[in-house]
Amino acid sequence: MSKTVNKISDLISVNKAEVYKNIKKYKSMVLVIKYGGSAMVDPKLSKSFSKDIKIMIEAGVKPIIVHGGGPQINHVLKLMGIKSEFHNGLRITNKETFDVVEMVLAGTLNKEIVKNFSIAGINALGISGCDCKLIKAKKYKLNTKVDLGFVGKPFSLNNKHLLKIIAAGFVPLIAPIGYNSKGIKYNINADLTAGFIASKIKARRLLMLTDVKGVKDQNGKLITELKLKEVTKLISSGVIYGGMIPKVQNCIESVREGVKASVILDGKVKHALLKELFSDKGVGTLFRK
Repeated sequence: MSKTVNKISDLISVNKAEVYKNIKKYKSMVLVIKYGGSAMVDPKLSKSFSKDIKIMIEAGVKPIIVHGGGPQINHVLKLMGIKSEFHNGLRITNKETFDVVEMVLAGTLNKEIVKNFSIAGINALGISGCDCKLIKAKKYKLNTKVDLGFVGKPFSLNNKHLLKIIAAGFVPLIAPIGYNSKGIKYNINADLTAGFIASKIKARRLLMLTDVKGVKDQNGKLITELKLKEVTKLISSGVIYGGMIPKVQNCIESVREGVKASVILDGKVKHALLKELFSDKGVGTLFRK
């Protein structure tokens, strides 16, 4: 363990005593990480992410990773001449679009990340929510006339199977696809999927890698910690707005459902995960009760 402490201390410029104290906090704990944005698109950040996950495992952390893939899906749809349409940040997904979504998320992209993990020395298992009855979902219905098509909302998780994968020493890498009892498959928002999984297994932390530093106040300064009761006021006053709202809502819902704390952090920051977990200061906005 001393070797791991030294490695983390050097990478994030934090004294060894602080690193060791925080390692003890998370040792043997399950964490859910939403992997997306620049951290997944930029080759250098992607390589750094894989190495950081390996170090987390060496520190005794048990990660579950849910990945997105919006830019990659948009690229393939464009190549195929299929128009991308969105409503309130959710992809309108007809059958033709869903086939591309599944091909990219559960196929090409999932296996590319698994390969990168393997190179880093991680025993990763790439799966989608359709594997081993992992994620049951229902159609995502809006209170409008807009029909999102094959977009789903998760409602059931095969906890036992997921925890068996972890107990066997594998890192689950999950593509956010689910299905219903009739065999209809759905595209599920990755943020929503990560929050749902974290809630169902009562994860120690939900870590949402994004392209922003976290929640900022009216002066543009990062808010490092928020209590759930404070969030509603910030949304109503317009401090939290736009695309940040659903991310924040996922975070606070997971905490309400049993996750000890959730964090929005900037995936563009090198070693963001290590800094958030193993330093006292952290680098994002943490939500707790």
